[in-house]
Amino acid sequence: MTDRLRVLVAGWLNSPHVVAWADAVLAAGHQVELAGRVVPNWPEVDLPGPSHPLSTIWPPPFQGLRLSRGLAALARAFRPDIVHAHYLAEYGWMAAREGLAPLVCSAWGSDVLVESWLSRHRSRRALDGAALVFADSADLATQARELADREVRVEVVRWGLDLDRYSPGDPTVARQILGLPPEGPLVVGVRGLSPIYNPELQLEAFALARGRHPEARLLLKHPQTSIPSSVDTAIDQLGLREVVTVVGSVPAERLPDFYRAADVVLSLPSSDSSPRSVWEALACGRPVVVSDLPWARQELEPGEQALLAPLDATAVADSIGQVLDNPALANRLGARGRAHALEKLDRHACSARIDTLYREVVGR
Repeated sequence: MTDRLRVLVAGWLNSPHVVAWADAVLAAGHQVELAGRVVPNWPEVDLPGPSHPLSTIWPPPFQGLRLSRGLAALARAFRPDIVHAHYLAEYGWMAAREGLAPLVCSAWGSDVLVESWLSRHRSRRALDGAALVFADSADLATQARELADREVRVEVVRWGLDLDRYSPGDPTVARQILGLPPEGPLVVGVRGLSPIYNPELQLEAFALARGRHPEARLLLKHPQTSIPSSVDTAIDQLGLREVVTVVGSVPAERLPDFYRAADVVLSLPSSDSSPRSVWEALACGRPVVVSDLPWARQELEPGEQALLAPLDATAVADSIGQVLDNPALANRLGARGRAHALEKLDRHACSARIDTLYREVVGR
């Protein structure tokens, strides 16, 4: 075994999460090449290594078979020491189906937690073919072990975060950069606008919160290139057109200003596992309101590092109001959230852990 491993990272080539993992592997000192498909309606990203787009010209269900064979051909050409497949139900399934080994898989959340027969079947195939599985929360790790047909090693591993880039800053300066009014409370949502992220609930909760804070504004930052018509309609129905700003994809270096500009950051999915955006907000020292899910109960101390709220518009509005009405609470959440991110997401420590686990797999 050479000191520098050859790692084939399989995943969506325009996913910032795949890029973050590839960056962490590079930081551990290994050679990385990426393979996968480009997802429509997602923005382009800067990839940290050579990339190999897989053909998607075939219609479903044949597309998955075509992608699978393309991934196997790339693996034969690259001859990696490790194949690291992201999202069990797609790339993990492909790699296991083709017998690629040694195989490390990363579970992302919906590939394990969301009820879909086909997704769970493919995820189980990936788990059964993996030498090691990464999960970003204890809850996801437990669920992955329960889904597998055999005893599989699952480790809680995070990607690390640039804690200098994602750091506290002047909210007024951030708002100026973003072209937002300097005064008044600002609530920011940074998740997608698909149904699993409950954008209409966020809008309803914000409308209720404005009853106590009529000067408040809402900024919805989402990763897609267009806004769903249902969200646009909800903005009008709630009479929020003049106080809601919707922003699509932006370069990664601009993201910290969206957090710094916020008085409250919302993350309200129906299903989730340790989302990167929540950690980014914590690292920027901003108060966060997150949906009350198992990962959050295990990872965040309510009232100290974040506020946890049920998926109910009134409850979310109350949580927003708690932060806006109580500067001491807001300051405590921001300071302790930042300290928590520093403890958990040091990039060097995360890359070193990935390196150790990779070498264990190759050594076996």
